[in-house]
Amino acid sequence: MLTSISPLGERARGNRWSVTVLWLGLGAVFGGTAVGAALGALGRISVAGVDSSVRLVLLAVACAGAAAWDLSGRRLPGRRQVNEDWLVAYRSWVYGAGFGVQLGAAVATVVNTALVPLFMLAALLAGEMTAGLLMGTAFGAVRGASLVLGRRVRTPDDLRHLHRRLDRHADRVRRMGAGVAVALAGAAAASLLAL
Repeated sequence: MLTSISPLGERARGNRWSVTVLWLGLGAVFGGTAVGAALGALGRISVAGVDSSVRLVLLAVACAGAAAWDLSGRRLPGRRQVNEDWLVAYRSWVYGAGFGVQLGAAVATVVNTALVPLFMLAALLAGEMTAGLLMGTAFGAVRGASLVLGRRVRTPDDLRHLHRRLDRHADRVRRMGAGVAVALAGAAAASLLAL
């Protein structure tokens, strides 16, 4: 999707990239917010009775597991992509918002990092709809912002350069994601000590 919705691709379809990306970002925030709020509400029903220290231990262990998974280089199951037929079937705001909702909803698209299910578990373990909503909003905003990486793609050569750059930095990004998971594990452990 990152390379399909670029200034080059949008210009070829007669659309403005900035408008499509705006709708995609709004959709991603909406999708993340909806999933986070739903998981927080579900957590209120299912895990709110569980002691907060137990939930923090579970979160810290899951964070460490997510970091280990991402560092192993293995892929998570599922390779679903958004339906690229939408690019020619619908107006840019429709496919932008639709792709965005799928991106923000976490598992409706390709899951390249263990941070995705980790977000979902954290929203559930929060046991509060508001906390899940805030986590989901942040998650959706970050996922939607990823399209900004393609903002300079104006020619086929720019597109090839972007692909090479993404391939070249894939391991570094995976390590950064693992670092985020480790930091979250540390924050959960620190919160546990503060109880």
